[in-house]
Amino acid sequence: MQNGRIYSFDDFELDAANRQLRRNDKPLSLSARAFDVLVALVENNGRLVNKDEIFSNVWHDQIVEESNLTVHVSQIRKALGETRRNPRFIETVPGYGYRFVGELRDAEDDEIVIETETLERITIEREETCDAESNGRKIGGLEVDTFAPGKSETAGKLRSIHLVAVAGALLVGLSAAFGLYYLNAEKPAAPFEKIKPARLTNSGKVSRATISPDGKYIAYALSESEGNSIRVQQVGTGSDILVVPPVKAQIWELKFLPDGSRIHYSLFASDKTDPQHFRVPSLGGLSERIPNIVASFVAFAPDGKRMAYAQSDSASGQNHLIVADADGGNKRTIASKSHPNTFETNAPVVAWSPDGETIACLAEQFDTEASYSTIVGVNAHDGSERLLSEQRWYNVFSIEWLKNGSGLLISASDKVSGGNQIRFISYPRGEARQITNDLSQYDSVSVTNDGRSFVSIETGMTSGIFVGELGADENDFKEILSETDALHPLVWAPDGRIVYRSNKDGVSNLWTMNADGGDRRQLTANAQVDSRGLCISPDGRYIVFGSWRNGKSNIWRVDADGGGLTQLTNGDIDVYPSCSSDNLSIVYQKGLHSSQKLWKVPLAGGESVQLTDSYSKWPAISNDGRRVSYFHMAEEKWRLGIISSDGGPTLQRLDVPASLAQYRTYWSPDGGSLFYVSAIGNVGNIWSLPLDGSAPKPITNFKSHSIDDFSLSPDGKHFAVSRVSRTSDAVLIKDEKRPE
Repeated sequence: MQNGRIYSFDDFELDAANRQLRRNDKPLSLSARAFDVLVALVENNGRLVNKDEIFSNVWHDQIVEESNLTVHVSQIRKALGETRRNPRFIETVPGYGYRFVGELRDAEDDEIVIETETLERITIEREETCDAESNGRKIGGLEVDTFAPGKSETAGKLRSIHLVAVAGALLVGLSAAFGLYYLNAEKPAAPFEKIKPARLTNSGKVSRATISPDGKYIAYALSESEGNSIRVQQVGTGSDILVVPPVKAQIWELKFLPDGSRIHYSLFASDKTDPQHFRVPSLGGLSERIPNIVASFVAFAPDGKRMAYAQSDSASGQNHLIVADADGGNKRTIASKSHPNTFETNAPVVAWSPDGETIACLAEQFDTEASYSTIVGVNAHDGSERLLSEQRWYNVFSIEWLKNGSGLLISASDKVSGGNQIRFISYPRGEARQITNDLSQYDSVSVTNDGRSFVSIETGMTSGIFVGELGADENDFKEILSETDALHPLVWAPDGRIVYRSNKDGVSNLWTMNADGGDRRQLTANAQVDSRGLCISPDGRYIVFGSWRNGKSNIWRVDADGGGLTQLTNGDIDVYPSCSSDNLSIVYQKGLHSSQKLWKVPLAGGESVQLTDSYSKWPAISNDGRRVSYFHMAEEKWRLGIISSDGGPTLQRLDVPASLAQYRTYWSPDGGSLFYVSAIGNVGNIWSLPLDGSAPKPITNFKSHSIDDFSLSPDGKHFAVSRVSRTSDAVLIKDEKRPE
């Protein structure tokens, strides 16, 4: 594709022949694909180049997702010292492509390199005898012409050139033959190009699963009416044994140790600050608590003697990557990253490479254009870091190395409305390839030692919005809408209509309907509505929501009829808006992890003000607008706090109910209690937590479905509830193409 030209613009030089971008004669770092994209744009200086043309020129016949191009353009912008909002050289035309708008210097000022070749002559000296009457020599049994003294120099030079040409032709021929052999040689199959899935469980209630290193057993967490249990099943038989009886806590992590002798698991109860870690013999026995681990998920070294995990440190404003012995002792920090560009801690996204040298981690990235996640590799000895893949992800739920070190398997989505699918990331090239591609979601990865199969959780869902009277029986709730994707958040508008988030058109947008499900209308187009929070101003004029429209989750406002889309905040990540009763302001959560605080922004737009100084999140404004409930850390445990809507000290603290399913609350009409979602097993109900300290009590009595969200009608007499029927089972996915 490159033509050998050196393109000059501003203080940059793009040397196509030598594949180098220089600024003031200093080389700049640019990946191979990004370099090709830049050359393609510069070669078409001033012309709008559509995305399909770029894909054709740079990726040729490969199937590439559009997000790959976005990643490489962002890398080019960084190298050129520009942003999407303030472009100097690369102009973006949304939905179409890109244009190079830099001023190239005149052609005569540029250095044009047509072709450079280096010829080497090999001279072999040997002693020869020459017959005086003959002009020939015998070399290796062949008689060749020689040049007797007195023959013209021209003839000698011509014969020398002829010999060099013959030698060159011979080398070219050998190279071509080798190339043909290489191209035609049978290459090893790439992992999981052709797969064969098989369902291992059929209860529809499996939340976690892991496969033993030898591939003979799976362990899985089962949601039951009494809580969550752990069972072990022999692959191919369907029979299982109970290893850990049901407990009223969430099972966050489940994995076999590298030698297969034990199962490591973690339990999280909502009244605890952190999950507790245990290990139990693989075929049953006494569970042993592992102390001193302040983390949600861990990864084991290949020898099973050490573990690695990411830990949040709110005091320092950093997340640390920590290595410890398998029993929790001898902890040491090998790498630290400051907020907001830090290690992810809330998913099983730390994985130790088979050679023990590299720990793969998920890192959050926030720049002027977008927020996203990348996968980095941290040296297990000195903590040095490098990017394992240039692909940007919206969500990553699991990372596992293939045991031969050829790459990683991840469960991830690369866009807001996308489901989680399994991808393979090659190592060390870092190229991402999708393995699964269907309507199900795959929420975890656990791979066998031979690298020919892995286990994941295949999840399908049906969401419905139900409406019923406060305190009514389950049968009295009427389903008014059903879809095969999420239908939350939702909120009841002052005019009696219900506003909700839906992915019906392939992009998360706001919709509205009557309380009986009639007169459904789409309010927004390509709004990229975040699932974290939604509110309506009490006068019904504005709908406020989180949106990824500009590549980051910020708070936006739209008129009740879907017009007047307006951005209200511009932080790294702003979520969970709550509208004040005076129609003047929005309280929201700003930041992630230990950087989370509560802020307030005018509904009409303007400067935000900070309400809390400590780690706090999930705000809800009372109906009278005077108080805000939120979650925060106090006395080394999660607590519910209440503050004034203007900020200030905590007015009241409450213990978090043990069965709390989601860290969100809603105020009761009289302001005397907080409503929340309680879950036992996979069944959700709405409960009330009185502020006078008395015991919580149920408001609904559902016997099935979990609950994603709910809203109280303006008259306080009816609930609209987003209920979900999820089926989640363990599936075994085999690599059909690779040899046994």
